[in-house]
Amino acid sequence: MYSAHGKSAGRRRFLRGAVASAAALTVGSYASPAFGAPSAGAAGRRIPTERIGFQLYTVRDMLAADPEGTLAMVAEAGYAEIEPAYTYGGRTAAQFHRIAEANGLRVIGSHHAPDDFRGARAQQTFDNALALGQQYVGVSYMDGPQTAEGYRAMAREMNRWGEAARSHGLRWYAHLHDNEFHTDPQSGRPLFDVWLAETDPDLVWFEMDLYWILRAGVDPAPYLRSYEKRFPMLHIKDGVPREGVETDLGEGTVDFPGILAHLRSLPHHHYVIERDEQPDPVRTAHVSYDYFRALRVPPPGRA
Repeated sequence: MYSAHGKSAGRRRFLRGAVASAAALTVGSYASPAFGAPSAGAAGRRIPTERIGFQLYTVRDMLAADPEGTLAMVAEAGYAEIEPAYTYGGRTAAQFHRIAEANGLRVIGSHHAPDDFRGARAQQTFDNALALGQQYVGVSYMDGPQTAEGYRAMAREMNRWGEAARSHGLRWYAHLHDNEFHTDPQSGRPLFDVWLAETDPDLVWFEMDLYWILRAGVDPAPYLRSYEKRFPMLHIKDGVPREGVETDLGEGTVDFPGILAHLRSLPHHHYVIERDEQPDPVRTAHVSYDYFRALRVPPPGRA
């Protein structure tokens, strides 16, 4: 299947073996309640499986070595959507789209650096997004000063990028870490609140990372309840946030059912699973998908 790209049969056999090993690990993990797997019979709302995605930064080394085999592994794990970050594994956007399509994967969004939306580079960024057939395009971080005035300046730039994205039929978004939820040193106002107030909701959306907002010591519930439509994409990442520890899904302390219960409409969001560290990315892909697919989310207001 991948001979056109010069990948060996031996490499493909290796990946298939890794997938099988990860599947075996998954079954073993869920035989024990220690990993916090949701009960199959638990009441509650299901996460739509067609909205469960995978951030390819989680498998960045694998992707660089073998993009075809890596996307095949992600698809076999069960994912419907993917979100690239910075690279397409040495392939052009058009080639990468064909690989994703061949594996039944949709590219929903992509992470870029702020400079990719400045000057002449912006057109290539938008062209790549269009070639990939994605709906969203955005940044993994913003690079302005960590002050209220700095966030106002960034908001003005984000509005311009959002307008440019809309002119291409795309939606622009910013991924969030912990620093956006810190406070302005002068006013004590949460910095992210500046963005909420000063970016156009028809031009700029946000991708909340549930691990990073907890790392900042901030409760995501008020934001999800009051600004649900501003967060069409969510990063689903587990661990012990206050200690800076990451894990595969279900093996940390993040209360996904309790947090997601604040969403009124689960099908209106995209859930992108990620782990920044790569101790065993094949296992991460499989264990995390199986955990999240089995999750049951209480009705709104019953967290």
